[in-house]
Amino acid sequence: MKSTPKKRRGREAEQANLAHLQRARAHPAPLAQYCRARGLNVQSLYNLRHRLLKRNAPRSAVSSRGSRPAQKFIKVKVAAKPVAPSGAACRLHRQGWVIECASLPPPAWLAGLMAGDANAVP
Repeated sequence: MKSTPKKRRGREAEQANLAHLQRARAHPAPLAQYCRARGLNVQSLYNLRHRLLKRNAPRSAVSSRGSRPAQKFIKVKVAAKPVAPSGAACRLHRQGWVIECASLPPPAWLAGLMAGDANAVP
């Protein structure tokens, strides 16, 4: 049984895409960036990789990146951001607003403010 020219072109394109997948594996950038730089259709390479994985092809032959050694955790220390002294006795944060008061506001005003009352008056 002879293969049709259409099937032959399909196999040739698949072979070319497989070669690109293997080259992209050694490339440090994501597959989409690799394809963009070479004018390739990234979706066709994703589809090919998916088909090969479904056929149980070895993962190393299809993966877009080489296997990487496990990364170790690094101990870091996060320091609290110091608050600049403003001279305010009370600082309120609400929906992106910061309200500073020279003295403690009345509890009823705070309750109205937190409830969203636009007419709350201290």
